[in-house]
Amino acid sequence: MSTATRDHQMQRDVLDALAQDTKLRAGEVAVSVRDGVVTLSGIVRTYDEKCEALDVALRCRGVNAVADEVKVRVPAAFGPSDSDMAEGLLRTLTDELRVPVGDVHITVQNGWVTLTGEVGRRDQCDAVERAARRLLGFTGLSNLIRTAGTSPRQAPSPPAAASPNGPAAGLGAPARARPEIR
Repeated sequence: MSTATRDHQMQRDVLDALAQDTKLRAGEVAVSVRDGVVTLSGIVRTYDEKCEALDVALRCRGVNAVADEVKVRVPAAFGPSDSDMAEGLLRTLTDELRVPVGDVHITVQNGWVTLTGEVGRRDQCDAVERAARRLLGFTGLSNLIRTAGTSPRQAPSPPAAASPNGPAAGLGAPARARPEIR
């Protein structure tokens, strides 16, 4: 079977699997395949839908690599403001997770949550991240929280020129050393 034929069959398999998934709306996620790499694109309403599309594609036979270009856009009428999201996450951290005020700092921009600060245990860091991912309007995360005695976690950050779903230039982006000039 030629590469083009395999790519076409893989595309049909992924599209069929996406169409059968009850958590996704038909037609929101497009699929292309080139040289065995599946690319998902489109716009969904929740981060859970984005993750579901990725999971569905990865479960398909023969899929070993996926480029995830799906964007999350919550309709303004349905989504909370960034302030509401930050307030809700802060309340969850202090009331439910018992993270002391001031240990974790939250920034929300266009639904993208950036977490900084330090917690005592790894499980606290993971719980804070899970809480952020459950927020209505959540589009992405830069988790830079340190666990006491460790260096900051390296979280994926989109390029500064990314869509409005990503953080503003410089937020959550790893620092780059300047070359030394002699």
